[in-house]
Amino acid sequence: MEEKIKLSAIIKTKNSENKFCETLESIKDFDEIIVLDEHSSDDTVEIAKEYKAKIIYADKNNFSLAQNQALSEAKNDWIFILEENEIIPQKLIREIQNYILNPKKKKNCVSFFVKTFYLNREIKSAKKKGILRLFKKDCAEFLNDYSTDLKLKSGKIHKIKPSAKDKNAYILKFIESDIQKEFHEILDKTKILSKDINNKKSSVIIKPIFEFFNWYILKGAIFDGRRGFIFAKKKYFECFILEVMKLEKGIKNDF
Repeated sequence: MEEKIKLSAIIKTKNSENKFCETLESIKDFDEIIVLDEHSSDDTVEIAKEYKAKIIYADKNNFSLAQNQALSEAKNDWIFILEENEIIPQKLIREIQNYILNPKKKKNCVSFFVKTFYLNREIKSAKKKGILRLFKKDCAEFLNDYSTDLKLKSGKIHKIKPSAKDKNAYILKFIESDIQKEFHEILDKTKILSKDINNKKSSVIIKPIFEFFNWYILKGAIFDGRRGFIFAKKKYFECFILEVMKLEKGIKNDF
């Protein structure tokens, strides 16, 4: 039996059964998988258990508590963060393994590039700068309660920059399930807070519209045709949900 890579992967999930097997299969060689689950009602947890993942149930009103718990309970020195709809190609797995065995001096954090796909075709306007995903314990922390984004605490970041044509050296992100889930979250939260939105904060309306304009026009999603339009709408949804969550937290703090 081949020895596992001494690395702890942390994944945030909620009703993530679509493509989740592929995500977990892509990281099966990691020594530990930790799933932060927001009380999924589908088969997400059962799928995670098949891959012997450690399950931490997250309170949606204090997600940072579960994030910090996952970091503290991770048994390996190196941590890798990924999203529920991502697949890590084997070539990138080997690069990760080589790096943790021979890290660059004072660079205990590594960023990667992500390729985003919808309907099995890449959305070219969705290209991003390097995203911090791999780090040694205590060298990075989660940015906020609402996402898996990280910020540097100490040291420097090493960037793995693949060639544009080398798909197998990127993290591959598939956004079909995101769009469906975000739509339902918007409906739920709008129903709960509709009477408060107009009275509390105009940014719930303004910021998502600007986010759509930013991605669709300024960043060129319009040139991706229908896929670009849907991707820009997804960015609109993400911004709307974030603003509503902030608003909901503020409203609760008022009482």
